[in-house]
Amino acid sequence: MRRKVTSPVLGAKLGAGLGTGLGAGLSVLSLLALAGCSVAAPEPVEETTTGCMISAPAGFDDHSAGALLLEETELARSAGLFSATSSQRVSNSSATSAALKRMNGQDCALTTVIGPGGADELGAHAKAHPDSVFLGVASGHEDFPDNVLSIDFDLVPPAYIAGYIAATASESGEVGAVVSRGFPQAEKILAAFDAGVELYNKESEDDVEEVKSYRTSSTFDRTVDDTEGAGRDFFDAAHDDEVDVLVPFGSAAAMGVVNSATETRLEQTTAEPDEDEGEDADPILPKIIWYGTPGAFSKTIIATIEPNVRRGLRSMFPEWPQSKNPDEVAEASKQTPEDLGGFLVADRHYEGTIDNGGIRIAAEDGFLSRVSDAGRSITDLRERIKSGDIDPEKS
Repeated sequence: MRRKVTSPVLGAKLGAGLGTGLGAGLSVLSLLALAGCSVAAPEPVEETTTGCMISAPAGFDDHSAGALLLEETELARSAGLFSATSSQRVSNSSATSAALKRMNGQDCALTTVIGPGGADELGAHAKAHPDSVFLGVASGHEDFPDNVLSIDFDLVPPAYIAGYIAATASESGEVGAVVSRGFPQAEKILAAFDAGVELYNKESEDDVEEVKSYRTSSTFDRTVDDTEGAGRDFFDAAHDDEVDVLVPFGSAAAMGVVNSATETRLEQTTAEPDEDEGEDADPILPKIIWYGTPGAFSKTIIATIEPNVRRGLRSMFPEWPQSKNPDEVAEASKQTPEDLGGFLVADRHYEGTIDNGGIRIAAEDGFLSRVSDAGRSITDLRERIKSGDIDPEKS
């Protein structure tokens, strides 16, 4: 995947050594002849190839797509696919355009824009620079120019499973989902989550109280601006209404939800017991089903929906560093790899699903110990969806 160029360095050094006089030139040639030396062809020098990344708005510390892409690009750099990496966090679409323009001079072999917020800007910039190669990750965009590759994930089935598991884990009988404005499949995700909650209610014993899917008092539209503040506000409103399990989809807003949940959990576990509730009363702690990296970074996370970015990259780029983990080994592409800007590309578009291993959902260890059949429920629902017994989009 790395491109090479012939170096003019040796020719320049020979020219300097020969000098301007004929005698100096003959002397050098004589020395070469006496030494039995021959001038070998110069070794090619590797061209600088930078893996460039732009992520908005939470950047590369979002415990989601940004963090996963940074880790993968660094892995590719260490394996020699890139000679360097460059990453920029941006706050809005105009900042994405500015970052794309700045990166033009950074020898970007592959420029990646993460998230839906900069999809339009990526498309416009790529169209104006047809000789460069770009990658859009989790953009939800289908009309990119030919020099843009894309990785997306079908989150409807995982959202359905998350609704069922949220209802299983709820102690208050109130659960909720929230998506950042502009997030791909937003309406379908929310509808699938609600359908998963309804399936739990339908399949529960008659004496089990029905679980409700939360909506804010001000609107039925459970979408918020993709800012940490908006995520915190949504968590606070939901927590005040006794919602104890939330499933956030997004970037900065999702981080706002999980950060508030983590702080609230700490407050509840360290607070003095309420005399009115009695010393033996345990608080109902907030719980999160997370979309992104495995949830060990927060004790509030009871299950994780993980986009398998690594599998997607290996499906698209045959020369991407391989893994010993069978869950991360992509199936061989049916397409013959083609050269695109110095990269071997097998598939121009990858969509991760629960069928092809591109999306995984798993209960965290602490959750499994408290709700013993959670892992089994996840497996059962996944198989029922794969078999066609359940259609999350029609439920």
